[in-house]
Amino acid sequence: MAEKKKTSTKADAKAEKTAKSAKSKDKKKSKKNPFKSIASFFKSVKAEGKKVVWAPAKDVLKNTVVVLIVVIIVGLCIYGVDSLLSLGMKGIKSLAETTTTTSVSQQGESTTAAALEKATTTADTTKAAE
Repeated sequence: MAEKKKTSTKADAKAEKTAKSAKSKDKKKSKKNPFKSIASFFKSVKAEGKKVVWAPAKDVLKNTVVVLIVVIIVGLCIYGVDSLLSLGMKGIKSLAETTTTTSVSQQGESTTAAALEKATTTADTTKAAE
């Protein structure tokens, strides 16, 4: 019986050592070097990039020219609409200023005429009273 206890104790000690070494390996795995992780990420990116089927240069150039032409046309359309709207707003503004100036000058003329008439009648009344 004493021998069985010794062997079981030795077996338990070995099992504990194995468990401890497994735990330490797990700790080492969790404490991974971040630079190695970054390097492996870029290696995998490079490997995936090699798998991509790229379009021929002729097609890429053709599509680029088409995009540039469309962008220029749309830009010119937007510029044209903006210019027309700006001209319209300037026209409305100048029309409003002209209308306002005309109304004010007409009111001023009528006010001036009324003041002149009043002054004339007052002067006439004063002369008649003398």
